[in-house]
Amino acid sequence: MTHSQPRSMNAGRRLIPLLLALAVVAACGQKSGVAGSDASDESDASEGTSAPADITAAPTATQPPTSEAGDPTTPAATTGSSEPVTETTAAAGETTEPPAVGPYEPGDDDAAGVTDTEIVIGIHAPVTGASPIPQTSFDVGKDIYWKFLAESAPDQLFGRTVRVVFRDDEFNPQNAVQVCREMVEDEGAFLLVGGGGADQITACAQYASENGIPYVSAGVNENVLSDLDTYFATTLTYAEQAPLLIAQLQAQSITEIGLVVSDTPSFDDALDAIRATAEEAGITIAFETRINKTAAEPEQLSVVQELKNSGVGAVVLLSSPVVFIGLANQGLNQSFTPVWLGPGVTSGLNAVTTFGCPAVETGMFFSPTPGLDVIDGLDPDFNPAYVQFGGGAAADDIGLQLWSLNKALGLMLTATGPELGRASFMNTLVTAPGFDNGIYAPVEFTVDDHFGGTGAHLLDADCTLEPKQFATAEQFVPAG
Repeated sequence: MTHSQPRSMNAGRRLIPLLLALAVVAACGQKSGVAGSDASDESDASEGTSAPADITAAPTATQPPTSEAGDPTTPAATTGSSEPVTETTAAAGETTEPPAVGPYEPGDDDAAGVTDTEIVIGIHAPVTGASPIPQTSFDVGKDIYWKFLAESAPDQLFGRTVRVVFRDDEFNPQNAVQVCREMVEDEGAFLLVGGGGADQITACAQYASENGIPYVSAGVNENVLSDLDTYFATTLTYAEQAPLLIAQLQAQSITEIGLVVSDTPSFDDALDAIRATAEEAGITIAFETRINKTAAEPEQLSVVQELKNSGVGAVVLLSSPVVFIGLANQGLNQSFTPVWLGPGVTSGLNAVTTFGCPAVETGMFFSPTPGLDVIDGLDPDFNPAYVQFGGGAAADDIGLQLWSLNKALGLMLTATGPELGRASFMNTLVTAPGFDNGIYAPVEFTVDDHFGGTGAHLLDADCTLEPKQFATAEQFVPAG
């Protein structure tokens, strides 16, 4: 399919949230690890790589997608399997094709953060300011998958191991840009990963796009991010989850709801999607408000009083975990315990049940990963890897989120092959048939759609469990 408009044109789909079918692009330039590829050529793992650039300033931007005809969104002609990439253990140096042909051209610092033996990945997240999540969860979980991979399949990344650097962005967009710049310029990060916080992800992703750096996160907002050439969301955005939220309300025969969304422009597209989907489904929004992203108790109390007076039985919520815990406690104090329902990731974390039970017990949130209660059936390596590499720390859902995202990145890096650069990595993402790590719903990108999520899991807070946690209510709920 040939597109004559740039990728930003997909913003229009946010106004029709029920039409969320995701295109699967045909395979192009397949490598070992891509379903349907033929392992026939061999080369030394060190060939085709270059030493990392001396990073003393922001790297030169990778060229934006163009074609010889000047069409910024026309993918190269491709043929091959439509099956997604699945986990593989490629032999050292094994490759079947040259780097994927796609719209990205290497910039001056294309191989920054890559050597013959190492790949550097930078992760930022709001450890402080947004949620009661101990920093140890990130410090421990950030690289357990890479340690596991180095031991169990040392040749999968063609002789390279992954080194992860991490920064707390303090729930502040300006800090996010600063720490992302530090990870690139001081630590030599090849790509950047956003661990949470829509405003911080948006700010850092803009910096990354300006400098040609691949940036990957779980799905958050689409506005602004849809215009960034180097941004990729591995899971459903908030707007894409709107039909899942409304379908869940319908399943519970709920026809009137409250709608509470943090007062940040990053959530405008999700708000529009929820409104439109609710209207199409015949669900009435009896009370709606925007709440401060760091709302204090007086504002929380006022919002809960308005919700209670409206008589709604459910509240669709998109806010920080701290705000959710505050609202739920204010509600419990007033004997107002609606179903709290929202998109993932943050309000569905077990830290919320740890600090918020019993008030949050009526919370249900979608998530790119299931709960810890079912992970052994989907990935039996996760818990043993924590025992082996976690330094005595118990496996938690922050670690599972990091494991899942890193596992998806591992498939992407393997599919790119030994000649790893920022351009070849991004070309692989938009031309490969998809990536399936067995935990996420399959991830599928195209040249003009970098929002790769295709489904989610539904989590239900259970304060009777020990420890208190979100249990898995449904697995792999498909979008659309």
